[in-house]
Formats: sequence, C-alpha cells, structure tokens
Amino acid sequence: MRILLITPRLPYPPYRGDKLKIFNLLKRLAKRHAIHLISFVEGQRELEYIQFLQPYCAAIETVPLPRWRSYLQCLFGLFSALPLQVHYFKSEKMRRRIDEICSRNHFDVIHTHLIRMAQYTAHYGHQLRALDLTDAVSLYLNRFLSREKNLIKKLILKIELERIKRYENILEQFHACFVCSEPDKEQLLQAAPEANIRIIPNGVDLAYFSSNGTTQYDPEKIVFTGNLTYHPNIDGIFYFVNEIFPLVKKEAPAAKFYIVGQSPPAKVRALASNDVIVTGFVEDIKQYYLNSAVAVSPIRFGAGTLNKILEPLALGVPVVATSMGTEGFDLTNGKEILIADGPHTFARHVVRVMKEPAYRDSLGQEGMAIVRRLYNWDAIVQALENVYQEMIEERSLARHAKYRTSVE
Repeated sequence: MRILLITPRLPYPPYRGDKLKIFNLLKRLAKRHAIHLISFVEGQRELEYIQFLQPYCAAIETVPLPRWRSYLQCLFGLFSALPLQVHYFKSEKMRRRIDEICSRNHFDVIHTHLIRMAQYTAHYGHQLRALDLTDAVSLYLNRFLSREKNLIKKLILKIELERIKRYENILEQFHACFVCSEPDKEQLLQAAPEANIRIIPNGVDLAYFSSNGTTQYDPEKIVFTGNLTYHPNIDGIFYFVNEIFPLVKKEAPAAKFYIVGQSPPAKVRALASNDVIVTGFVEDIKQYYLNSAVAVSPIRFGAGTLNKILEPLALGVPVVATSMGTEGFDLTNGKEILIADGPHTFARHVVRVMKEPAYRDSLGQEGMAIVRRLYNWDAIVQALENVYQEMIEERSLARHAKYRTSVE
C-alpha cells in the first residue's frame, strides 16, 4: 500500500508517548508499505531528525509552525467555537502542502494522527481516511477538570471541554478511527455515534524492552517514568511523594524514589532529596527499570493507555498502579499487576514487592508473559493493516455495487 501519514510532530526522537507510538507503527509499516510522511516542525533543529526517519519513508515533508505563531492563533481562537488545540495547529501552508501531495500521488490510505490534525483530511471525500486519536481528548479534559483547583484554569478547561465535545463529531467524516481503550471508544461514541471506531492497543518494543534475567536489582529502589510536562504525571508524582511514599518509608526506611523523564518542571525538581531522585532525561530507560524493585503508576486522571505500565512489565519488573492507570489493559489484579486507589493499599503493595523476592519474581514473570503476548507491536501493526485492507475492500464493493446499479 501507499500510505500518507500526517502527524503534528516529527515522530522522532521517540521519547514522548505520541512520538513513540507513531515511530513504532512507522518502523513496522515500512517493511511492507510505502510511507509518505508529512509533519510540523517548530524550528530548524528538528530537521536534524529527518535522517533517522528516512530509512522508513519513501518521502518526508515538513511544514514550519513556530510556537509564537501557534500561541497567537490560540489567542485569536478564544473568540471561536473551535478547540484551542485545533487553532494551535492551524496552518494554511500545511493545508496547501497536503493538497499538493494528494494531487500528485495516489494513496491507498491517509492516516492522520490526533484529532487536532483532522481539520486537514476530513474533507477528502474521495480518499480513504483513518484518524488515529490514541485517546479521547474529551475524557482527558473531563477528568483533568475534576481535579483542577485553580479557578481560572478550571474555566479554560471547561470551555475547551465543551468545544472538543462538539468537535469530536468530525470522527464521522473518517472511514475508520483508532483509540487504545474501550473507555475512550465509549466516550467518543457519545459525540460521534456513527463513527467507525476501532481499538488498536498501545504496544511495546520487545526488541528493546527485553531482559536475560541476569541484571541485579536494588530492593530499595522504586521508579516512576514519563513525560514530566504532562499534567497527569505531575499530579501522580506529587500524590506518590506526599501521600504514599511516607507510608512506604515507615516499613522500608532505606527506600528511594526515582523520578525519570525529560524536562522536569521546577516544582518537580524541587522534590529532590536524598530519598527522592529526579534524574531528568536518561539515554537508557531500560536500565532504570531493571535496576528497580518496582515501578509505580499513581495516575489519578488522564485517558488512553500508559507506556509506564507496558515497559517495566515487558522486562519482568512488577508494577503497582491505580485503576485509572491500568485502563485499557487486559491485566489481572494480583496476578500480572497490583492495583490500588488508596495510598495505604498502594504503599502496602509496594512494600510487599520490595520485601518478598519470590513474590516479586512471580508477579514479574506473569506480567511479562501477558505483555509479550498481547502488546507486541508486530501483532498490533498486523491488526492495523487488517483494518486498512477492510477499508479498501469496502470501498471496492461500494464502487462495484454503484456500477451495477447504474448499468441496470
């Protein structure tokens, strides 16, 4: 197939959740298909990353979108009915470039990443169009709003939530839409009941996240990973440090909590102490998992599915998480993962994993087995290709039926 892939950011380096997903899809789709990639870039420095994507793409095109312009568009967007994130990524230059590419090339499928980019492809009635949402933005904003205390931020979130709920009807303009979990699908069907929404789960790169089992771990080490500019991650960190970690320390006084991720804001860096280590960006996140007794995901709001669950489990490292953090995963509490929504139960699970090596090993092995079976990117890409093929076959049948009707 010839696939046009449209993304709001270059999918490299694959450190953020959205970039990580698209990079893994791209890498595997490229084995059997010709991919034409077009993405926004904020500055010249990002152009250096194109060389790392070229082995997977038949062509790569970029459109500049400096932040100052996006902020200005959002300012004007305050007086519009469209979501601010749609205004942030609005670009006539991108619209013209996509039109030019589609006029010069035949694509079997146009794959658009995230709802903020749907504005560029929803109108292509003659093309097969897929919209990869990853998660339901309205679900994320609704949960964010429920936890936000600042009145001004609550007002902005409420306005954006109402706008995005109306805008999500755009899903009905696409032949297929993809999300990672059932709760996201249910949320989106409220706004777009006629949309063809499929669940394509998040995955993990098993070639990288693999272990021979010989790495020695520190029984006192607890690890949290993620994009530290993402509000649910910041909230989860403070929840763990303020409410859970003191309970852990009572039972395991030598315990240390590692916060691993790029661009930690000042308020996260301020948490650093002898027992709380804020690393910032690390080259090899796998080693931080393997060196830890347990990984934690104390997430209290958000949407979609989380890499911080899949990655340690793929390595056989046990995970303690909230029920919110495990949404969308086919994992059994007490067998492949430990789930707790209250700080005391969460802390008790963490301490047990730290203090009982045999229990830790059993939990880790069960988690690793199910992740390798269900969340392998190769199998996920195969499911995505199957949907592409269905779209093509349905289009062919519809054209054949139309032709027969006209002849008769």
